[in-house]
Amino acid sequence: MSQACFRVDVEKEQFIFSAAHFITFAGDICERIHGHNYGVRASVEGPLDENRYVVDFIALRDAVLEQTQALDHHVILPRDHDEIKITSDEKETTARFRDRRWVFPNEDCIMLPVINTTAEEIARVIAERVIEKTRSTFGDHLNWIEVAVDENQGQWGVCRLPWKPA
Repeated sequence: MSQACFRVDVEKEQFIFSAAHFITFAGDICERIHGHNYGVRASVEGPLDENRYVVDFIALRDAVLEQTQALDHHVILPRDHDEIKITSDEKETTARFRDRRWVFPNEDCIMLPVINTTAEEIARVIAERVIEKTRSTFGDHLNWIEVAVDENQGQWGVCRLPWKPA
């Protein structure tokens, strides 16, 4: 007899954040800064626990909501891009790509540990942070987490990570 596989999905109206970003593509093209009303959904897979569920929906919901709220109404900048250089002083954050320059108040920026601020990379960061926030609650019995970020009503970037560190 095969062992059943169970998954919990959360996708809520509150899992929306509005943010600005820009990415590079095709080697050397840097697009204009623009914004999205991003949507997020998250899934975890694992065995049923003693309560007969994978995880508590509310705990997963709250962890995802914390991440979407943290990103809301910010400019998302890439920390690890080879050509987009980010510097900050006591008041402002400056992003530079070759001869282009953007300057923002520090409190308006969030720098993510990504090479490019694509939906896929944002999904990875959210997934990693949800694991970090919920590991003590959920333990290590889960198999994986999947986070999807929708940047344009049906254009999803998805990241699936193993729950346990390698």
